[in-house]
Amino acid sequence: MNKRRMSAITASLMLTMGLVLVGCTDEQEKKEEAPPVSVSIPVTVLTVKEAMLSNERTYIGSISAEDTSTVVTQASGTLTKLYVKKGDSVKKGQLIGEIDSTKQQLDVEEQESKLASAIARLAQAKASQDADTKEVSSARVLAKQALDNAKESYDRVKALVEAGALPAAQLGAAEDEWVRAQNSYRTSTQSEAKDLAGIQVSAADVEAAKLAVEKAKRALADSIIKAPMDGVINQLSVSVGDMIANQGTVGEIVALDPVMVTIQVAEDALPSLKKGMSMQLSIPALGTKTEGEIAFVGLSAARDTKLFPVEIRLPNRDLVYRPGMRADVTVTGTKEQKGIVLPIEALLELDGKQYVYVVKGDRAYKQEIEKIESDTQAAVISQGLAPGDRVVVAGQSDLQDGSQVSIIEYDKKGE
Repeated sequence: MNKRRMSAITASLMLTMGLVLVGCTDEQEKKEEAPPVSVSIPVTVLTVKEAMLSNERTYIGSISAEDTSTVVTQASGTLTKLYVKKGDSVKKGQLIGEIDSTKQQLDVEEQESKLASAIARLAQAKASQDADTKEVSSARVLAKQALDNAKESYDRVKALVEAGALPAAQLGAAEDEWVRAQNSYRTSTQSEAKDLAGIQVSAADVEAAKLAVEKAKRALADSIIKAPMDGVINQLSVSVGDMIANQGTVGEIVALDPVMVTIQVAEDALPSLKKGMSMQLSIPALGTKTEGEIAFVGLSAARDTKLFPVEIRLPNRDLVYRPGMRADVTVTGTKEQKGIVLPIEALLELDGKQYVYVVKGDRAYKQEIEKIESDTQAAVISQGLAPGDRVVVAGQSDLQDGSQVSIIEYDKKGE
């Protein structure tokens, strides 16, 4: 085989291999550039229309205790007795428990003994004064007479001395006698004042001892734990033998008859709600309907919801209604609202704005809306939707703007 033929064969083989390689590369690039398989998100869609939302609104309320009180101690010590358990009904002032009061009882006995001693000292002082009254009074009368005589004698001698009828030495003697009479009279009055002061001191000791006894008795009474209000024992945080500090928590009492139901209502419902008005309530957990009375209508709306609080007092003699239970209350507004009506579960919220997903073709797009009224089941939309729009009412939590969807018609759900 000559060289020219060999060169031709080699060139042919290289061309063939190049074409094979190009074909493989093109096929690989096509595979790499193939778009990913799209995933459709299943959603339930409702075709909306304009309608009237009834002026009757059902509000979801919550039952709460009318009053709650914490049982606290007024003394510290070891809890020696506990007379109640959780769930017991109690009356205000009823005995709940006792703290070891040995020290307080001894203190009462000691202070009562001191009081008895003070009373005895006062009685003795008064008796002593009574026994000395006559003697003291007689001595004082005599001392006063001697004082008057000495003063009269002094004045007479002084006049005679000044007239030259008597020597000056006699005036000094008369003056000395007058001074002695003054001292004697002062001593007699001081003795009586001393007796009176002794009685006053003893009387003050008696009053102080009485106060000490009262203080000791209050401390003893503080070792007794009593119910601060009528209600039911909801919690007990101590057991017999526990050490309790002053102002320590023993438990909690809740007042459950009646209970309170609180709802939040729109402003158009306010004219039909008055204090004392009877209201119909439904308790879903018990499957019962009952009647309550409006106790309070809020004076201002909450800033975030623009709703007004309304409290309804509900009798609960059998204690079947418990705090935290749901209570539905139907309230009649002043007028019906017209607009696009949507199930409340279709609405979503982000950054304080509300929106829904509207389906166009096989895609769902986020649409901002404005709500003018709502209750627990439906909402009236004033802007953002038009009759005929197809709105996602279930499955929207998995969507993003422009998501591909597979549609389940709302009317075909069997609801």
